[in-house]
Amino acid sequence: MKNNFFLMLILSIMGMTQMTFANDTRNVLGVWSVQVADAPTQFVKSALTVTEVKGILSAKVIFEDGQELKVAEIQFSKDMLRLIVNIDGSDIRVSGKLENSKITGKVESPDGVLDLIAFKKL
Repeated sequence: MKNNFFLMLILSIMGMTQMTFANDTRNVLGVWSVQVADAPTQFVKSALTVTEVKGILSAKVIFEDGQELKVAEIQFSKDMLRLIVNIDGSDIRVSGKLENSKITGKVESPDGVLDLIAFKKL
């Protein structure tokens, strides 16, 4: 009986830990400095702001010229960020992997697939 109790306790703790890490968005929240080197000039540098309210992620992109766009869709799971933002009538898909306050990924645009790098602002 004693062994069953400890086994159940350990399994419960492991389950809670996995749920916490699977749904943990804290690392992606905040302001990111984004660069897409091969994008048209006005879209090369931007800031991405990611927020969470009641468990729902939202984001906006602010370009250097002040243009601000709301992100249409955003998902974050297992260190992968995926989002869609509409720019000039085109849905731009972004995907990237988060590692140590840095996101590296791709932007799918009418100009082709472009490399993206983002650093978290402190």
